[in-house]
Amino acid sequence: MQAAVWRSQGWRGSLRRRYALTFVLLVSLPLLVYGLVSATLTYRQQRDALGAVQLAQADAAAVRIGQFLHEVDLQLGWLTALPWAEDSAQQRRLDALRVLRQTAAISDIVLLDGTGRERVAESRLELSRVDSRADRSASPAFSGARSNRIYRGDVTFRKGSEPFMTVAVAGPNAASGVAIAQVSLKYIWDVVSRIRIGAGGIVYVIDPAGRLIAHPDINLVLRNTDLSQVLQAFEAQPAGTAPARALPLLGTRGQPVLASSVVIASVGWRVVVEQSTQEADEPLRAAARGALWVAAGSLLFALAAALWAAWRLVKPLRELSVGAARFGAGQLSHRIALHSGDELQQLGERFNAMATELQTSYGSLERQVQERTQQLSEANRAKSRLLAAASHDLRQPLHALNLLVAQLRTEREPGERDRLVGRVEAAVASINGLFDGLLDVSKLDAGVVRPQLLAFPVQRILDRIDVAYASAARSKGLELRIRASSAWVCSDPVLLERILGNFVGNAVRYTRSGAVLVGCRRSGSGLRIGVWDTGIGIAPDKLERVFDEFYQGDTDGLARGDGLGLGLWIVARLAELLGHRVQVRSTLGRGSGFWVEVPEAAPLGTAPFESDLNTTDALRGRRVLVIDNDDQVLASTVGLLISWGCQVTGQKRSDIGSVDGDQAPEILLVDMHLDDGDDGVRAIGRLRNRFGSAIPALVMTGDVTGDARARAAAAGLPLVEKPVSALLLRTALTRLVQGA
Repeated sequence: MQAAVWRSQGWRGSLRRRYALTFVLLVSLPLLVYGLVSATLTYRQQRDALGAVQLAQADAAAVRIGQFLHEVDLQLGWLTALPWAEDSAQQRRLDALRVLRQTAAISDIVLLDGTGRERVAESRLELSRVDSRADRSASPAFSGARSNRIYRGDVTFRKGSEPFMTVAVAGPNAASGVAIAQVSLKYIWDVVSRIRIGAGGIVYVIDPAGRLIAHPDINLVLRNTDLSQVLQAFEAQPAGTAPARALPLLGTRGQPVLASSVVIASVGWRVVVEQSTQEADEPLRAAARGALWVAAGSLLFALAAALWAAWRLVKPLRELSVGAARFGAGQLSHRIALHSGDELQQLGERFNAMATELQTSYGSLERQVQERTQQLSEANRAKSRLLAAASHDLRQPLHALNLLVAQLRTEREPGERDRLVGRVEAAVASINGLFDGLLDVSKLDAGVVRPQLLAFPVQRILDRIDVAYASAARSKGLELRIRASSAWVCSDPVLLERILGNFVGNAVRYTRSGAVLVGCRRSGSGLRIGVWDTGIGIAPDKLERVFDEFYQGDTDGLARGDGLGLGLWIVARLAELLGHRVQVRSTLGRGSGFWVEVPEAAPLGTAPFESDLNTTDALRGRRVLVIDNDDQVLASTVGLLISWGCQVTGQKRSDIGSVDGDQAPEILLVDMHLDDGDDGVRAIGRLRNRFGSAIPALVMTGDVTGDARARAAAAGLPLVEKPVSALLLRTALTRLVQGA
């Protein structure tokens, strides 16, 4: 019972959740900020470190390429160490052949004397020439070498594929001449192919024109690949400073990369180191994953600590709440036992003292209460017998209502008038119940009822069933047992509650003694929610008819005629609409079981559900305009609104409309069908145009066809169907005001 009271008062873990959530937020927010700052710093440091590593690798590659070029220079310089003589051509030819054999990158060698005359020409592909004496003094290689001692020409691609460069070295004096060589640059592949950055990083070289001259993939070099865009990206960096971080580029393999470069000053080539972005960022992702695990562990620890602390705080409050609820329920012998040693313990002791005083005063009133209770029970039994005998059709309660109204007019004794008013209200409630059943049938036949399927915990409905029917069960001396369930289902919560409420209502109505059990059980097709009772049971030959329209079983006078026999028929229709299956099992004289099978759903964080509206004084002082062409409905509606503290104007037409002079009303309550072919939707539109404001409006109608509902929905207007109770009308108007 303590758990039920705790849930019914709305205390179920609310303070504990708020306390825990606050604690977790206080821990997680700084942790999150720290994680973001740390991730940003780590990202920058990782990029800086990657740029430094790439620059070091590019420098190493540049040194090796420089050594390759220097070796070529040394070989050519050795050929020009001695001055030329008339008979030295043959010896120089042998020296040239030796250089070709020792340096595979050199494909052609031409030796010129001091005047620029060709003396020796050796090639791997052409015939040798000795002492041709051809004048080569005008060549850029000869003049460039005589001016700077070493000349390196632009990179050219022989036959459009293989890169070559002309290198010329002059001797120590004018008589030594000049050695000119054609150097194949594809041998730089040996240098760049042996360098690796991580698992997939590479090194390549481009010339000042942006052409690829060395790459681990030799095919890219032989295809004369143009990388001018890469060159432009590096040249856009500030002059004279090496970039601190690697540049994001599109790599030579067609994927995003991070690249760094250095320039070989002697030839103007740019050595580029690139590494795929995915590989470069892998350490950062690994660090992020580790940080996330640490953060998750920290949050779980914080949550556990918060829940523990919240439990220590909430437990005394829970004891106080349960104790206060028991006192309110009349269990004055209960005592609150708190040993916290603080203000909450003092409050519990005051509650106990109050309960003692109430228990003392209650003893003198108990006899009077028992007498009054007996009178009320007799009155209720008399009313039940009257309704059981008179509710077979609609004429009987109307006839009783007419007689009661006539008696009420002549009665002068206040107590007797109060009793007659109670009978009138009971007759009206019976008529409303009968009309509700008929209206439900009309809605189902008209296709107005449309389910809204969503996932929610089934315990929500079980709690509402407990609140709705516990009192009725206790009044008959029955025990209503509701087994808790943590399952989630997929259904329409309102329609599913209507189905289960009908099952429980019938069980309470047709059970003389014992208990009514509501529980859930998993089956192969979903969750089976059932209601079992120890009532009168149903004969086997009647089980197939219990879901028929207007069927009422033979109950030997027990609650016979309470309704039109539409309850279970409506249940069957609603279940069919929802796609659920309902079943019944019964043993005559021992009890019955009804259940509905509902699909299970995965639990969510929170489940949407209807919430109660706070209607306290929400309508007081509001200016309301009521339009209805029925005089009795108009008068009763105006009187009810005035009793709620509203400023009300009632009229039968919509061509006028104000509450106080020309002051605009704050709420419009309009009947759908008005005189002269007018209707509520058009009337609301005219009134809104007149006052120049979208005044909140509510439409009432006794038309349950889909046309009236569709017209109101198309105009964006809420609609309630007659007959409507005062509570429902007030709730609808309050929701309308709060929504506005």
